[in-house]
Amino acid sequence: MGVASAPLLKKLIRPVVRGTVKSSVKLAMDAKRVAHEINEDLSDIAAEATAEAFAADLQDGSDVPRQATKKARPSSAANA
Repeated sequence: MGVASAPLLKKLIRPVVRGTVKSSVKLAMDAKRVAHEINEDLSDIAAEATAEAFAADLQDGSDVPRQATKKARPSSAANA
């Protein structure tokens, strides 16, 4: 009896599994889209903050806005 019902079960289970996979893929694509939108918003906020800091430096009367300086890293040859 089990062997005879296998094709019937396959016909019933396949659409359920296909629908589950399709829903999962759609959910993943939506999550990726939302993450991309959040990244764009954060980039916009960072650009606005940089522009405001630049404008504030100009209003303070300095000719050239301040820039953060990076510390020089010692070369690997000097450490050897």
